[in-house]
Amino acid sequence: MKPIEKLIEAFKKFPSVGPKQAERFTMYIMRADISEIKSLIDAITDLKNTIKLCSKCNNYTDSEICDICLDEKRDKNFLCVVETPFDIVAIEKTKIYNGLYFVLGSYIIPHSSNNEFFSRFEMLKNRLKNEKIKELIIALNTTTEGQTTSLYLKNNLSGYVEKITRIAFGVPLGADIDYMDEYTLGWALKGRSEM
Repeated sequence: MKPIEKLIEAFKKFPSVGPKQAERFTMYIMRADISEIKSLIDAITDLKNTIKLCSKCNNYTDSEICDICLDEKRDKNFLCVVETPFDIVAIEKTKIYNGLYFVLGSYIIPHSSNNEFFSRFEMLKNRLKNEKIKELIIALNTTTEGQTTSLYLKNNLSGYVEKITRIAFGVPLGADIDYMDEYTLGWALKGRSEM
C-alpha cells in the first residue's frame, strides 16, 4: 500500500471519519509544515506515554489520582457510574453535577466471563463499602447491554448504599412529543420529576 493510501486507511479507523474526511485529513498533513506534523506526533506520543487510569475511579489522568477525585469541593455523597471517561466529560459540561464518578469500562453482557467488568465491579463495591456515599447514580446507555448492567448493579449493590438512582431518559429539549417513539416516550414518563 502506498503512503497516502496507508494514511487514509489509518484515518478511516477514527470514529465518525469516513473516506472523504480521511482524505481531507491526509491532504492537510501533506500540506502542513514538518514542524507542525512533528508537534502533532509529539502530542500523540506524549498522550500515550503519560495518560493512565485513576486508581480510584478509572478516569483518564496523568497522575495516580485524577483531579476530580482530589477536588475537595466535590460532593462526596454522590457517585455517578458511567461507561467511559468521555461520559464524564459530557456530564461535566452540564455544570449541574458536582459529585464523584466511577468508570465501569464495559458492560456485563455480551460476555458473562467479562473479567474487566467484574474486577471493576469489585472495585466499585469496595468503594461503596469504604466511603460514605449516600447515592449511587447510574448513568449508562439505554442499550440492552446498558440496561442489563444497570439492573445488575442495582441488584448487587443496593445493600452498600442508601439510594440507587438512574438518570432520566426521554424527550429531548425542543422536541415534539408526537414525533417520539413509544420507547423514548415511555422512558420520559417513567423518569418524570416533580415541578
